[in-house]
Amino acid sequence: MGKEMLTVYWQPGCSSCLNLKEHLTRNHVPFHSVNVRENADGFKALGKLGVRQVPVLVKGDQWCDGQMIAQVNILAGIAANSTDQKLAPKELADRMMGYLPILKAYVLQIPSQRFDELLPGRPRSYGNLACHCAEIIDLFIKVSQKKHQLVFDDYEHPLPNACSTPETLSQYVSQVAIKLSDWVLNDLPHQNFAANPNVYYGQPTLHEYMERTAWHAGQHLRQLELVIKEKLAQQPEPSLSDNLFKGLPMPHLVWDDQLSL
Repeated sequence: MGKEMLTVYWQPGCSSCLNLKEHLTRNHVPFHSVNVRENADGFKALGKLGVRQVPVLVKGDQWCDGQMIAQVNILAGIAANSTDQKLAPKELADRMMGYLPILKAYVLQIPSQRFDELLPGRPRSYGNLACHCAEIIDLFIKVSQKKHQLVFDDYEHPLPNACSTPETLSQYVSQVAIKLSDWVLNDLPHQNFAANPNVYYGQPTLHEYMERTAWHAGQHLRQLELVIKEKLAQQPEPSLSDNLFKGLPMPHLVWDDQLSL
């Protein structure tokens, strides 16, 4: 495919964007970095490709969704690692069940007067970040039950009015925990994890989408823990255990490799 420079289009706080950049760096692949929140030409360039989401990896007139690492490897000339093993669906569900009580506790540690405070470089509030963690899991359940088609805007929207305070958001987190528990009991045994769910990026299997759900929600939970430590100057209770993320393809960093929280 020649020696054309790769370009990564990304935005701050985006877990998949960070994962893509770390993957390229880890494999010694140089790339040009474009933060679309700071570079208006970045969004224009994506528009010419007919793309609205990030991360996107571009090489000449070729591009791929940066969430699809198999496609990234082809475009970037990276040899795939066939030894990578995914956690079983039940284990992935258990990890997500482990996140939700912690997430609820973190939500209630955010002072109501700071709930709408924005993260740096991104129009996403502390409250919205917390809501996003739960929504990622909620959306997975709906997609797996064929009740929803996942679109990029599902991950990019203002904080819902029904979750506009720490108290109401904590109630939503509890509702998602109940939904996930019911899904594990009633739906998980009957799922075809080799099937392709209806999602906006590529054609992952349901197992791949579930793995992404687990590490995606987990990464944002790590970010929320960092917000409580560094922005709110509190000790997060409870603290996150590394075992909660063991075996998941998590980014190494929590926030970003080019911007500090």
